[in-house]
Amino acid sequence: MSEISILNQQYKLDSLGLLPDFCLQEIFNREVSNASAAKIIILLSGETQTKVLQNINIIRAQKIKVIIDKFCKKILDIPFARFEKSCENLMDRVQDLKEAGKIQIPEISLDESFLNNTHELTNFSDNLPRFNFHHNDLHDLISWWNLAAKNIKSLFGKRVQAENLVLERLDDEFSARIFAHAIDDLHKNEFADKAEELRAAALSEYELRLNLIETFLLSLISKTNERDLATKLGDYFPNNDMKDRLIKNGPLLLIPAVKDELPPEDIAMSLYKVKLMYEELGIDKIDKLIKPSNNHFLTKGLSISSSNMNPEYARRIIYARKKSTLDEFKIKQKMIIDAATCIRENISTYVMLELMTSYTVYDFEE
Repeated sequence: MSEISILNQQYKLDSLGLLPDFCLQEIFNREVSNASAAKIIILLSGETQTKVLQNINIIRAQKIKVIIDKFCKKILDIPFARFEKSCENLMDRVQDLKEAGKIQIPEISLDESFLNNTHELTNFSDNLPRFNFHHNDLHDLISWWNLAAKNIKSLFGKRVQAENLVLERLDDEFSARIFAHAIDDLHKNEFADKAEELRAAALSEYELRLNLIETFLLSLISKTNERDLATKLGDYFPNNDMKDRLIKNGPLLLIPAVKDELPPEDIAMSLYKVKLMYEELGIDKIDKLIKPSNNHFLTKGLSISSSNMNPEYARRIIYARKKSTLDEFKIKQKMIIDAATCIRENISTYVMLELMTSYTVYDFEE
């Protein structure tokens, strides 16, 4: 460490601590890899380290801290030449940003309120509700991401804090992971690959949940017994003994729950338990139990399956509802990936809104 400490004085790195937040956020934005940022931060004194890390979003800061920790514990070896190269790259970057006017601080006297927009950040925090992919409809989804994008873009010198706030308000795994990748140091193609990987995995799991619910609803229409349902549900899990587990453990389940956040195995177990209760208690008791579920396909489908409707029409409605539910899920995925991409690439909110609403039949009005 002593050998590389001379680089701090040689390149006057601690002068970074004198720069305002908006300059540090521009200097250390995602164009600078986490590994490169870590090498610079290792060379800084304690106070400057803290200030720089505070101006890097939480996703990147955590990864950078891991690299620094491994270096300090001598788990990771970084040659002197690589530190020196990082310093040279930093000096070139700062010069380029100054020439482009991106970190040029005006010499005229500025009112303090120009750089102090804590009030706007507080307003953003107060007005941004929690977001859950499964609970918000298409209009709410567009509105939420529009608010998020506008504030990330407009809060001068507070972009990192705004990104952290958006990430903190994302309650579902898909949205949170997409946005986390969007604000990390991934290259454009890497982000696109990660987003596609997450999209495909989430869609596959959601489709499995819908298949399980559809099978349960059709069993009510056909009046098949619980063992037949256990067999059909178990067929969706070919690599384990799901059928036997359903028959053995299903009756022991106290309170069945069918929520989008639960693993498919838990949903299958709950549906089997609901079937047992349905056979014993009838639709009235089951309806009260299922109403709190956040899965609209299940709640609506249950009323269809348990009605006196012609079974042929009931099945057609269930099939159609499943298709429309899956289609809406796909649209939501596309919208969120579009929004995260536009925020990442600093694209105008107008373009973002046009992209998101292009999947719907209506225009979004703020």
